[in-house]
Amino acid sequence: MPRPSLIGVEVTVLVDDYAGFSRLLAEHGFSVYLSLSYDDGSKYRVLFDTGRSGRVLLENASSLRLSLEEVDAVVLSHRHYDHAGGLPALLEKAGFKPVVAHPDVVKPSYADSGGFKRFSVALPAKAWEEVAGGSELVLTRAPLELAPGAWFLGEVERIYDNSYAVKGFYTLSGGEVVEDKLLDDTGLAVRVGDKALLVAGCSHSGISNLVRKALLVTGARTVTVIGGLHLAGATAEEVERVVSELSSLGVEEIHAGHCTGLRGEAALLKAFGGRAHRIHSGYRLALPGKAEPRE
Repeated sequence: MPRPSLIGVEVTVLVDDYAGFSRLLAEHGFSVYLSLSYDDGSKYRVLFDTGRSGRVLLENASSLRLSLEEVDAVVLSHRHYDHAGGLPALLEKAGFKPVVAHPDVVKPSYADSGGFKRFSVALPAKAWEEVAGGSELVLTRAPLELAPGAWFLGEVERIYDNSYAVKGFYTLSGGEVVEDKLLDDTGLAVRVGDKALLVAGCSHSGISNLVRKALLVTGARTVTVIGGLHLAGATAEEVERVVSELSSLGVEEIHAGHCTGLRGEAALLKAFGGRAHRIHSGYRLALPGKAEPRE
């Protein structure tokens, strides 16, 4: 059977911190629905992340008339609650689905907020028991081609400094609470023609490292980014450095939201001008094609 060629991808943001001027819901979280189209008329649908509560994901999908039951695979960017929290509700609604993630996705995750430890940053063990019963967990450190032209990126090498994106996170190892490098943080890359689309959840790996990985895996020359860049807690100097790295790496457009932060958004707008956009629940993007921002 001949291998079909990817001819286009449509992306719809189902969950973001911002609802824009739509009548959709927002919450601190992220989820994206991707529909890939092939030259033989077939389609492949991926849900990348599931938001925080599940309620926003399900209600926005219904409002936008997107069928979660038709999703072929679920990809998790990492284990934090605002990206994996809606997974149990999704599986209850959509039925048995393969869930693709890094093996560390099941580890506990803690955070330090002003000196106070928070012990509920990841999907709890009890929830993972429910997930295991309603899905097929595919846990891999290596990149995995989900469908022609679409890859789960796997573990991302930290070539560029990402310390700004992992500050204050901890996990449990060998009976001790230790700093968490969040090695499970990853992304999804899609290649259409000579261009790549990178979907990033929270970019704890460093958005520059994610872009580099997407280019290596896809073999594309340029990349469009959509997702959270985790620049909200970065210093002005760190933000400027990251934006410079993205320009050098060949990023053509950026559609940023969730954890990017006002300082990050302002720097991106200054550097990329009309090629930088603020996403929101209901935001749509197509390759090839143009975004449909309602900013």
